[in-house]
Amino acid sequence: MTMSSLRRFLALPPRVRRCTVEAMLYLLATRLAFGALPLPQALRLLRIAQGACPVNRVAQAEADEVARAIGRAVRHVPFRVACLQQAFTALLMLRRRRLSATVQLGVARDAQGMLQAHAWSRCGALPVTGADAAAGFAAVAVFSA
Repeated sequence: MTMSSLRRFLALPPRVRRCTVEAMLYLLATRLAFGALPLPQALRLLRIAQGACPVNRVAQAEADEVARAIGRAVRHVPFRVACLQQAFTALLMLRRRRLSATVQLGVARDAQGMLQAHAWSRCGALPVTGADAAAGFAAVAVFSA
């Protein structure tokens, strides 16, 4: 993080700073969990279940805040962050706020016929992370907190 980035970060309202730091910590946790453990064990560790959850509380403002915090965090963590970590970070942050949260994993074939994968998250029907790139992907798994 450069000095100008640090100054911009410190100029943010305290709530936004806390949310961004929370996103950074969850990004690190999901990266470590999914990088070090088989998927079933990582999901168990993070208390994430396969299958959709019933839609409980949905809040546009809080979902947007989570999405923005993850976007800021991704630009400043010292490691590469894939859509999988972003989607599960959103799920964990939404769960912490007692909001409905799901992650979908999808597959599609690219122009050369190679299989591509993508993960995106939602708060109820609201997109949080990765939904803009999800067009063309067929959902093959759904997870909830």
